[in-house]
Amino acid sequence: MTSRLTIQELIQKDYERKVKTFLSLPLEGKDVMVGDSMIAYLNLHHYQMDDWINQGIAGDTTTGVLKRLDAITRLKPKRVIVSIGSNDLVLTQNTPEMIISNMKTILEILGQSSLVYLCLITPVNPIMKDANHAYIAGRTNKEINVLNQYLKERFMDRIIDVHTPLLDEQGLLNERLSKDGIHLNHEGYHLFLKSIKNRLR
Repeated sequence: MTSRLTIQELIQKDYERKVKTFLSLPLEGKDVMVGDSMIAYLNLHHYQMDDWINQGIAGDTTTGVLKRLDAITRLKPKRVIVSIGSNDLVLTQNTPEMIISNMKTILEILGQSSLVYLCLITPVNPIMKDANHAYIAGRTNKEINVLNQYLKERFMDRIIDVHTPLLDEQGLLNERLSKDGIHLNHEGYHLFLKSIKNRLR
């Protein structure tokens, strides 16, 4: 059985490999999406968004994004979409205030040369039949809603509401839009990107 330390080491190696790849991308002047698995698992080509570069890394946090901003700024994108923060709730000791502070720094640095948009954190559904509790990892919609409220209060002019269209009548991630209670399926990503495209108009 693989030890937890070995798993962490594998995750770190994968993280470093992806950052190295991002840093080697040619300067194409494309726009950038950066974030955690919500971005990493998004097939931009499938949704006819080939003019965007995907810099998502599964499991990433606001702290992680802060450490790899050079991979974004070197591309000199006109627009950057940031989708991050959910993993901070379960993988770090960051308080909501610390998460907001990290996001503020991310927006300030990227905003020096790009127009930056910030996605609200998407909901989860721990009670759906195929919910993967290892991925959900104890994060709750109550925590997510509190953090989203902070984001709306602090960064309203930059917010993209990808959260509301994904909700069911109980305020959970609509199981019709998810494969595991946290990640989106094709239909879920269609709504996720519809919110983004509407905001960019």
